[in-house]
Amino acid sequence: MNLKFYTKIAFLGIAISTLSACSKSKDDSAPIVNSSGEKFVFVAYSDGTAGEAANYIITADDLSKGEISIKNNGVETSAYSFLVQNNTLFGITYANYGPTQAFKLNSAGKMEKAGTQVNTEFTGAYTPINNDAYVGVSLSGGIENPEATLYKYDAKNFKVSLRKPFSLDLFKTGEFANYNAVKEIGDKLYMPLNSATGITGKSTAYIDSAWIAVFDKSTLAYKKLIRDGRIGSIGNWFGMQGVEKISNGDVYAWSTSGNALNKALTPKNHSGIIKINPTTDEVDKTYFFDVEAASGHKIARGTYLKEGKFLMTMYQTSEVGAVSGGIVNLAIIDVIGKTYTAVSGIPNHAQMPYDNKTYVDSQGNLAYYVMKNNEGNFYVYKVEVNKATATQGARFVGVSNITAISKLTY
Repeated sequence: MNLKFYTKIAFLGIAISTLSACSKSKDDSAPIVNSSGEKFVFVAYSDGTAGEAANYIITADDLSKGEISIKNNGVETSAYSFLVQNNTLFGITYANYGPTQAFKLNSAGKMEKAGTQVNTEFTGAYTPINNDAYVGVSLSGGIENPEATLYKYDAKNFKVSLRKPFSLDLFKTGEFANYNAVKEIGDKLYMPLNSATGITGKSTAYIDSAWIAVFDKSTLAYKKLIRDGRIGSIGNWFGMQGVEKISNGDVYAWSTSGNALNKALTPKNHSGIIKINPTTDEVDKTYFFDVEAASGHKIARGTYLKEGKFLMTMYQTSEVGAVSGGIVNLAIIDVIGKTYTAVSGIPNHAQMPYDNKTYVDSQGNLAYYVMKNNEGNFYVYKVEVNKATATQGARFVGVSNITAISKLTY
């Protein structure tokens, strides 16, 4: 059976996912209450208790306290994943044709559809690029026919403007590559990969290797492959994370030291962070941050904050999840100073599937993190980056899952 079959089975079994897309906010001293003209936006799966039984895009003005409900709030959607570009929320349905629908806030602050629905194919990774587009990756083959396609979506005119097929036979080792994300890095795109052999139940000879494919951002043409043997695979399937360009232009990538798709496969390498020169697309062999040795924990997911600092979920037990799973808590990791600071004020909790549901303000001083506690309730936590503290905020009611947090203006 091919990769497409196995990934479909895995995702239908979990039946929830999304990309957490970031917009911008204000400063560290302000309360979490928005003035007129902007709203926090969430994607929520209803639990059916209020009569609804669907997925909704819902909004909120205040995240500091109270409740955020689906009832009489937001619009229904069939999409499973979302990103923000050009002050527009794009919802992509997980299906062979990948119907994509745009949503915006109208002048009254109400969510409504924008433009026409466009088929963008079976999409497994995507990223905003420039200020007016995003790039997605669609899988069209399997191990016997390792084909995929990069496509560019015009976020102003609501159409696919470019498609470029490429082969996932990138390792040239007999093992099939699987992509975990795609990221804009200057005039290029970085795509962290892992060997997909483990999906079929087989082991992989390259579990202690990190791979990143490099593409031209303008033409979407494949350029080269980056490899490092000090960590395991970068990111996790549909996590849209694992590599990031920071404010000073340097690029860092991190690994859980677990397999991105099969948590039964455990690398020998420690969970750590490597540095890449984005000019030469080469790994900086003089840099390595052994996060596992420094903290006693493995990295689960990461979101960039500011000045080389990341908000990361860290596994608190020996269980290391793949697409989901494991018990985590928050930490601030400084990749420049190579420091680890645990965040206080938030309990241990299960790692949510695919990505961290996190929104970061424009200065990187505040982050808003959605978590599910042991009682099954979803809360927003405000993380003050400079203090490394978290405070519980609003609770979601009538939901079975929260799959995205972002912000739009109107």
